Amino acid sequence: MALFSRGKAESLPLMREAAVDFDSGRIRMDENGDVVRVAGREAVRVWVWRALQPDNARFVYSAHTDSYGNTLGQLAGKALPEAESRVAGMVREALAPCPYILGAERFSFTREGSRLIAAFTVRTVYGDVAAESEVWDEL
Repeated sequence: MALFSRGKAESLPLMREAAVDFDSGRIRMDENGDVVRVAGREAVRVWVWRALQPDNARFVYSAHTDSYGNTLGQLAGKALPEAESRVAGMVREALAPCPYILGAERFSFTREGSRLIAAFTVRTVYGDVAAESEVWDEL
């Protein structure tokens, strides 16, 4: 049984998260040393970014439920066609627990050295969010 109904922004409380510096991975702080908070679409963007981080593999941290995190590390070292065919499903599976997310679509792939980068659009109750995820040949 879901805590909130999926797909209706008016039935969900406003999503809030601690802001993240996406380049460093650190939580953003204001000039007083307080955590900067974001809400709505930006909060979902932070949740997506965190859920898809390589070090956020599913079942690793007991602080999270078994449905939080990702299994993208299983693709390390796989041939490009196989990795591409599986990334979209793994990303969708990682994002499914969030009731603010309606789906992920429009996947495109690029290869940079040992990295496979998947760019895609996340549909949320607040509108679309552009996102990326990476898989390395070696972890």
